[in-house]
Amino acid sequence: MTRAVYVDSFSTEDPLDGLVIGELTASDPPEGYRRVTVRVSALNHHDLWSLRGVGLSADKLPMVLGCDAAGVDDDGNEVLVHGVISSPGWEGDETLDPRRSLLSEKLPGAMADVVWVPERNLIPKPPELSFEEAACLPTSWLTAYRMLFTVSP
Repeated sequence: MTRAVYVDSFSTEDPLDGLVIGELTASDPPEGYRRVTVRVSALNHHDLWSLRGVGLSADKLPMVLGCDAAGVDDDGNEVLVHGVISSPGWEGDETLDPRRSLLSEKLPGAMADVVWVPERNLIPKPPELSFEEAACLPTSWLTAYRMLFTVSP
């Protein structure tokens, strides 16, 4: 069992109706994934979309929320979690994979005691950043980065 923040039903009118804070049976990690003990998970607008059923199908419920986190891996390294997960067999930049997903869409998210992610999704936490600051970077940074290169002239 693991403590988690998760969605167990959808509501477009009152998304918080489906929000649960409680215990879930921990899922088995996919092969090649690494465990991170979460110190901080950041709230992202993606979580609100998930509570409304956007990008998340009912057959995946209950689903742990959270794309962004910072914590410590099993080797004692302070890391931040990059929540974009490429499809099996994809090589290169996972943000360009048309079948990519985010944590909390197909795999449990980071609002739990522990999250499992591909090793390539672990980024060393800059020592000058707190865990709180580091946890807020991944999806926000990715959004700003993509906007610079896809929308700006």
